[in-house]
Amino acid sequence: MTTEELILPYKLEQHLVEICNSNETYHKLWAAWDINKKMCQDVLSTVVMNYPHYTNHDVSHCEAIITNIEMLLGEKAIRALSQTDTWLLLHAAYLHDIGMVIECKKIERNWESREFQEYLHEMEDSNDDSMAKNAKFINSLGDKLGKKENVSSWPVHVRNAVTILIAEYYRRQHAETSGSYVKDMGSMFHLDFSFNNLIQERLIQLLGDIICLHTQSGRKILDLDYRTNGFNADYAHPRFIAQMLRMGDLLDADNNRFNSTNEFVFGEIPDSSKNHWEKHKSARHILITPDIIEYRADCESEQVYRETRNFLSWLKEEVEFWALNWKSIMPANINGSAPKLGKCELLLNGVPDIQGLSDLQFSISPEKAFEIIEGSNLYEDRFVFLREVIQNALDACKVQMWRDLSEGKYKSWISENVKNLKELQPFEIEKGVFNNYGIEVRMYSHDNDHIKVVVKDNGIGLSAQQLKKICNVGVSYSGDKERKEEIESMPLWLRPTAGFGIGLQSIFLVTKEFEIYSKAAGEDAIYAKVTSRRKNGYVQVTKSDKLKHQGTEIHIIVSKKDFDDGVTEGAFLYIKGNYDPFFNKDHMVYYVIFGELHMIMEHTYFLTNFFWNDTLIDTIQANCLEKINFRISNERYIARELPQYRMELWDKQTCTKFDICLQSNYTRFIDRHTDNYFFRGIEIQSNVSSRRVGVGCTADFYGLDTKEVLAFDRKKIKAGAIKQMHEIIDDAIDFYLEEIEKSMFVEEKNRKTNENSQIYTYWAIVSLKKKMELLTKYKRIFENICVPVDILEKNSNNMFTETSMDFKNVLDMREIAIVGNLRVYNHIGEQIDIQAIENLLNGEKVPFSKIIITERFIEELRNETCDKIMVISEGEKVLLLYTLTIQEKELPEPDEDTKKYLIKSLLREPEVLDCGSFTRSAARKYIASIRGYEIISTTDRPFCTEGIIYPSLGYILSPITINQWENNKHLGENKFVEKICAYEEFSNLLDYVYENQLGQPEGGKYSKHKIKEEYERFIREMYRIMKEDEVNNEHEKNDHSPP
Repeated sequence: MTTEELILPYKLEQHLVEICNSNETYHKLWAAWDINKKMCQDVLSTVVMNYPHYTNHDVSHCEAIITNIEMLLGEKAIRALSQTDTWLLLHAAYLHDIGMVIECKKIERNWESREFQEYLHEMEDSNDDSMAKNAKFINSLGDKLGKKENVSSWPVHVRNAVTILIAEYYRRQHAETSGSYVKDMGSMFHLDFSFNNLIQERLIQLLGDIICLHTQSGRKILDLDYRTNGFNADYAHPRFIAQMLRMGDLLDADNNRFNSTNEFVFGEIPDSSKNHWEKHKSARHILITPDIIEYRADCESEQVYRETRNFLSWLKEEVEFWALNWKSIMPANINGSAPKLGKCELLLNGVPDIQGLSDLQFSISPEKAFEIIEGSNLYEDRFVFLREVIQNALDACKVQMWRDLSEGKYKSWISENVKNLKELQPFEIEKGVFNNYGIEVRMYSHDNDHIKVVVKDNGIGLSAQQLKKICNVGVSYSGDKERKEEIESMPLWLRPTAGFGIGLQSIFLVTKEFEIYSKAAGEDAIYAKVTSRRKNGYVQVTKSDKLKHQGTEIHIIVSKKDFDDGVTEGAFLYIKGNYDPFFNKDHMVYYVIFGELHMIMEHTYFLTNFFWNDTLIDTIQANCLEKINFRISNERYIARELPQYRMELWDKQTCTKFDICLQSNYTRFIDRHTDNYFFRGIEIQSNVSSRRVGVGCTADFYGLDTKEVLAFDRKKIKAGAIKQMHEIIDDAIDFYLEEIEKSMFVEEKNRKTNENSQIYTYWAIVSLKKKMELLTKYKRIFENICVPVDILEKNSNNMFTETSMDFKNVLDMREIAIVGNLRVYNHIGEQIDIQAIENLLNGEKVPFSKIIITERFIEELRNETCDKIMVISEGEKVLLLYTLTIQEKELPEPDEDTKKYLIKSLLREPEVLDCGSFTRSAARKYIASIRGYEIISTTDRPFCTEGIIYPSLGYILSPITINQWENNKHLGENKFVEKICAYEEFSNLLDYVYENQLGQPEGGKYSKHKIKEEYERFIREMYRIMKEDEVNNEHEKNDHSPP
C-alpha cells in the first residue's frame, strides 16, 4: 500500500474544526455549524415526499457537493480559507436546495392562485409528453368525474399527476425559495443560523444571496462583493463561495445519485426525470482535481445523449467563466488557476458519436426568421404596418386611460352604480373621458418619391427599459409579468389588443428603418432609430427633448409606389366622396391611406385626427356606448331600440357591442354587406357570419383573447374561434328577436309598407312552432301581409296541378308536404321542372293534398325535424317528400318502402337524392335519423362521409362500407354479421357513436353494449334488404329478357 493511499483527504469540516479551535473567538462558529448540520439533515430528508421521481436531493447530495469542492480546491487551498469562508461553504452546500421542502399549506394556497392555474394550462404544451399528459388529466378532472370515467383508479392518477406538477412548479423557483428561507433566519424549520444572534445577520443575508444564484447566470456572481468582513477579524469572499457552490453542485454527476426503488413505488416518472436518471447511470469515468476535470459517459439512447451533452456544455461554460474571472472570484491567497476541462468523451451504446448526429437540431438563423416575419407569407397587404402601429397607439391609450381611472381622475364622470372598476362597462363612462385620449396620423411630402407617415398618441409612452422589451420580437404584453398583472386588472373591453409581440416589425415591410420619439411618466424622453435585421438590426437610443408631454410618435418614410396597386372597396368609397382629381391631383396617395384607415378604424373608442402637411383633413369620432339610460336590460345584455327595428346592444358577459337590424326583404343567402365584424374597434375580415338569413349584424368583440381569436396578421379569424364567435352572435340575435317582437306586434300601430316586409322577415326567421303561434296570435296584423307560394295541389281526380296560394294558407301540416330535393329539378338559370315532379306524384298514391315547390319558402320553413318521409322513385328520377312537425324531440317516420330505399342508399353509389357533391361515393355513408333507430343515432357525422339529408335530429352511420359489402355479400347472414363486427373499423364506429350519441329521449346515454346489439340487428336488416333487392333485380331482369 503506497503512502498516497494511506493519506485521507483534507476536509472542509476538518479545517473548520482546526481553525476554530485554534482561536477561542471562533468556537461559536463551529458550534453553530454542528447544530445546523444536524437540523438540516432532518429537514432535507422530507424532500423526497414531493420529489420522489427526482435524483437524490437529501444530505447525500450536500455531502457530494462538499466533496467535489474539496477535490477542486485541494488541501493547500482549503488550508488557506478563512473561518467565515469555510463556514459559508458548508452552509451553502447544505442549504442550497432547502427550497425543495414545501409546506403543505403553501401548496394549498398556491394551487388556488391565478399564477399556478396558468402554470397548469401552460404545462399542457410541455415538451415532456408525460408532463403534458398529467397537466391535461388534472385540468380535465372535473369533466372526467362528471362523466364517471376511470372512477375506480382516478385517486392514484391524481396522486401521481399532482406530485409531478407540484415538483416541476417549485423546482423552477427552488433556488429563490431556498435563499428566502435562509434570509428568514430559518424560522420555518426552527433553524437558528445566527446561533442565538451571535452570528451577524448580514452574513445570513449574504448566504441567502449566494444560494439564490446557484441556478442563475454565472455573470450574476460578479454582482456580489468580491470581499466582505467575516465573523470576526477574518474576511469572506462571496463570489468565491457562489462559484464553488455552482461547481460542486454541477459535478455531482456520479451514478449513485438515484434510488431505483422510487420508480417502483411511485409509478411511471416523467421523461425529463427519466433522462436525468439515465444521464447519471451512464457515467463511466469522473476525475476532479485542482488541475483537471475529466468525464466519460456511455448513453443508451439519443435522448439521454442529448441530456448529457447539455450537462457537458454547461460544465464547459462554468469552467471557462471561472478561468476568465479567476482573479475577480478567488481569494488573493489562493494561487494558481481554474482546472482545465480535459478529456470529455461521450459514447452512444459504446460508439463515439463523432458526427454529432444524435444532437442534431432543427434551427433557423435569426436573419432568416426576420425575413419570414417581414415577408408576405405572414402579412398580405401593404397597409398592415399602419394597422399594427395604430393598434399599438390605441393600446397605449387604453392603458393610460385605465391608470387615470384607477387613480380616481374621472370619479365624477363614472356612474354611481360602479363599485368595482374591473366590472366597469363602457356605457358607464361619459364620452368626454374617451375624448381625452386619441391618435394623430400625420403625412408629409418627404421628396418626389416618398412620404413621411407619423403616428402619434398620448398614451403611456415608452421608457428605455420598455423599449428593450419591445425590441425582443415575439414578446407581447403577456410576456411582461408586471404589465400582464396590470392588464388582467383591467375590464375585458378595455384591455390592449397586442398579443403577438411583432407589431412594429411589420414596418419593415415598407422601409428599412423607422424612428421613435417617446416619453413615459416620470422618465426622460427618448429617441430611437430602429433598423431592420436585414440591414443590421441595431436600435440606437438616446435622450431627446422633442416630446414635452407623455406619449409616443412613430416616424416612417415610405415609397409612394407601395400604394399604387389599387384600393379596397371601402377605401374607394371614402376617396370618391373626398378626392377632387383637379384640386388634389398630386395627392392621391394620401387619400388612399386615409380611406383605408377610415375603413378599419371607424369603430375605435378614441378620437383619430388625420393631418396632411400639418393641416387637419379629417376626423374619426370616438365610437363608444355613451353614458345613457338603456331601456332594455337583463343579466347579460343592455340595449336600446332604434327606429326601423334596429337595436344597439352590449353583451356584458363577452364584452361585445352589436348593432342589429332586420332586412326589408327576406333573402335565401346572407347579404354579406350587412354583416361587419370588428375586433376591439379594428375591422377584421368576416369569415364569420350571423348565419341568420334576413338579419343584418355588426359586431365588435372586445372581450376575447387576441391570440386565441386572430390570425397572425390580425385580419382573419382563426378557425378554432369561429364556433365561439358564432355562439356569441347567435345569442345576441336571439335576444334581439325576443325584444323586437314586443314592439313589432302592436295591434294599433300605424305601419309603413317596409315595416310589413320586416315583419315577414321576422316571421321567416323564427322556428316553425313560433310561426304558427304568430299567425294565430296576430291574425289581424298578418292579414295585411301577402306572400304568394307556388304549390302543387291534388284535384278531385287525385291529380296534382300547379297553383299559387298565400303563405298563411299552406301551413296545414297534416296535408302539406315539402319537396326535399327540389334543387335536382331546378337547373341554374332555368325554371323548376314542374312536369317531372307531377309525373312522379301522379303515378303514386300520395297521402298529401298539397306539395310546396317554392324554394325560397321551403328555406323559410326550415325545421330541426320532420314527421313523415316518402321517397318516390321511377328509373333515374327520385322525389323526396316530407311533412313538417312542431314536435321537437321526435324523429321522422318513413313508410316501409322509403325505409328500404334509405337503407339501400347506404351501400349504393350516390343518386340524385344524395347530398354529397363528390363524383365518387364516400367509403362510408349515412342517412338522417329515422324513428325506430334512436339507439344508433348520432348528433354529428365524421369528415368525408356523405348521405341523404332531410330535417332530423341526428344521423345513422352505416356500419358497412360499400367495399365491405361487395367483398362479403357472398357469405351467409350469420357469417356476414360476424365478419363485419370483427373489423377494427366497427369497433372504432362503436366508440364514435357512443361518444356522439343522440341519447335517450328522457336523458342519459345508451351503453356501448346496447349500441353494439342494435347495430348487429341493423346489419342483419341491411343484409336482408340488400339480398331481397338482388332477387327482385334478377326477377326484373328475367322478365325483360327476350323469350
